[in-house]
Amino acid sequence: MKLQSFILPALFALALPLQAQQVQISPVPQNIVWGQKAFDKPAAVKLKGASTADADAVAALTHAIPAGKGVKVTIGEKGDKAVASVASKIPSKPEGYYLKVTPKEVIIAGNDANGTYYGVQTFLQIASQPEVMSVEITDWPSTPNRGVVEGFYGNAWSFDDRLSQYEFYGRNKMNTYIYGPKDDPYHRGKWRELYPADKAAEMKALNEAAKRHKVNFVWGIHPAGDHRWNEEDNQATIRKFEQMYDLGFRNFSIFFDDVFGAQADGKKHAEYMNYVKKNFVDKHPDIENFIMCPALYNKAWKGSFQPSYLEDISVMDPSIKVMWTGNSVVDMINVQDMEWINPKIGRKAFIWLNYPVTDYCINHLLMGPFTGNDAEATSMVSGFSANPMEYAEASKLSLFSNADFLWNPDKYDADRSWELALERLMPAHRDAFREFCLYNVDLGQNTHRLRRFNESPALKALIDKYEPAMTESYMAGAAKELSDEFANLEKSSAELLSVADTNAMLKEIKPWIEVSEMLGKRGQLVAAMYGDIFSGNAKGFVDNYVAYAALTDKASKVASRDFPGSIKVAYPMVGSLYAEPFLKRSVNRMVDYYRHNNDYRLDVFPQLALENGNYRIRLNGQWLGNPKAGTTGGRPVWQAAEDDVNPDRQIWRVTYDPETGRYSIVNAKDGRYINENGSFTVNPDSNPFDAQWHTFIIERDGDRYVIRNGGNAGNSFWKSDAEGISKASKPEEKAEFEFIPVK
Repeated sequence: MKLQSFILPALFALALPLQAQQVQISPVPQNIVWGQKAFDKPAAVKLKGASTADADAVAALTHAIPAGKGVKVTIGEKGDKAVASVASKIPSKPEGYYLKVTPKEVIIAGNDANGTYYGVQTFLQIASQPEVMSVEITDWPSTPNRGVVEGFYGNAWSFDDRLSQYEFYGRNKMNTYIYGPKDDPYHRGKWRELYPADKAAEMKALNEAAKRHKVNFVWGIHPAGDHRWNEEDNQATIRKFEQMYDLGFRNFSIFFDDVFGAQADGKKHAEYMNYVKKNFVDKHPDIENFIMCPALYNKAWKGSFQPSYLEDISVMDPSIKVMWTGNSVVDMINVQDMEWINPKIGRKAFIWLNYPVTDYCINHLLMGPFTGNDAEATSMVSGFSANPMEYAEASKLSLFSNADFLWNPDKYDADRSWELALERLMPAHRDAFREFCLYNVDLGQNTHRLRRFNESPALKALIDKYEPAMTESYMAGAAKELSDEFANLEKSSAELLSVADTNAMLKEIKPWIEVSEMLGKRGQLVAAMYGDIFSGNAKGFVDNYVAYAALTDKASKVASRDFPGSIKVAYPMVGSLYAEPFLKRSVNRMVDYYRHNNDYRLDVFPQLALENGNYRIRLNGQWLGNPKAGTTGGRPVWQAAEDDVNPDRQIWRVTYDPETGRYSIVNAKDGRYINENGSFTVNPDSNPFDAQWHTFIIERDGDRYVIRNGGNAGNSFWKSDAEGISKASKPEEKAEFEFIPVK
């Protein structure tokens, strides 16, 4: 290649005008065309049209960039004289706006007040750069009501939490906040009682703050638990709503969620809603939204309610919006969900998305990308609200992308949005925060079965690449890569902890960061133990194990929200999908190997409840046997007499599995294993032994032992029934077995 052929293109590129940096705008606008540099980051703005433009939009602009001698900004709504020249370019859609940035001026023109406010928010993102680019944007939301429902069980958000939320919603173009904290007594337990003066003043202040950020504060009541379906309680509802109306509220909701039996009567719910609509909503024409959360709010529960429940509430006034969580309590929303529910309720459902709420998996934080919802489903809803975590600041990571998705679902990119949220929420510690969040993605095993498998991808790749081979021989490179990954987690966590007391979000989730730092240290100790075990360094192995065990114990005792009066206390779990199981498997394997090959300091390791071997299992004088050995299916059964013809049918090989730290129980006669239901497998080909399902925790209780499931099989104790063994529904039903060694 000739030298000039390389240099000349480079010189030509230098001759072109340098472009200012394009800003990643969130939510992503519907239409955007970038140009060249317009001006440097403005220190002030010279306003035109401010006297007739939306006051909140003007205040948001001048709060960020003071008014004075600076960049000319023309601002207003459609119909204002100031923006008449661009009236034809303003999208005729609710909350739409037109924004144009040129070297000469900036024009922000909304179709309505909200549109102008959102145009300001977009301009502030563009104007945050050292060099501001020319741009023309035509924008509007694809989803009408976008926001949050504070509907979790647990410690409700504080006054300051909510103020911070409203500012965040406005900045990210969310327009709805539905108030339904289960533990506000005046929302549920004392729903008939008016707010006392001090509480009423707080509620009024919150509503006014929400309005300043273009957020509709939907105040809710939850009367269904003890409503008597009579005129007295109906009037109590009207009095309560009138109080809230007088305080300035213009959006209301009634909750019937999580009530069952006689109180979950669809006809009574519909009559009650129509009564309130007629006697309250219709008397106040300025009320904007009236929303209902039904008792049957997800498809999976349809068999637990009157078959006609959804049909019964469909007769309600069509202006009443009806909330829906999807196919189950915790579910992402797809087109099929909406095609099923909308015809049944005679309107577009208003989504209550139970994500990133963690009141059913409180030991976890959900800090991963916001994924799983169909873009097409947003056109089939009347609104879409996300139920957040008890941790208000930490919830913003997911809510940022929720706002992005709802505004322009066709252009939503979950990974791009998540990366941008990290940058916006933690700019000074973005990389450290990203590393922490990657270890706090999955929900763990939970009753709703929602999982997220994209946790700690770098570690997962190393585990997949190296773990099988590492059990056979020492791999120095693998040990270093794994140690480096855990060291990065420790370093990142330490960085976050160093500023946690001065950062609202980090302070809120500090217990998880502490556990994360300890996880990083523990991972490095396990990598060191791996080197010790293969080099024969018994002292080093024991020392590192002792340090690992101490950190593991310390991490297990870290608590969140353990203050007096806390409704829930969480014990943070970090890296529970891949990191923790990998460390447990590795340590169990190495300790098992060490115990069989060394005598030094065996006292530091947990003593096994049972050593590997053959045992008879006895209970109340009866022996557990396998009289149909050689067949498939069936159960082990209790036998009164010892089997002296085929004794192996009553002998069980009990083997400690270092991978899981649990035991397998296999019959010595035919090698069939006992499964999690206390039975034998029906088909060994389709249901082969799986340690995650078919190993058990055995614990000594005096001179006897209790057995319980583990891993994917849950934690049910074993009990004895008339025939054999089965899972206990209550811990007090557990049986105490004798394990008699067979020499």
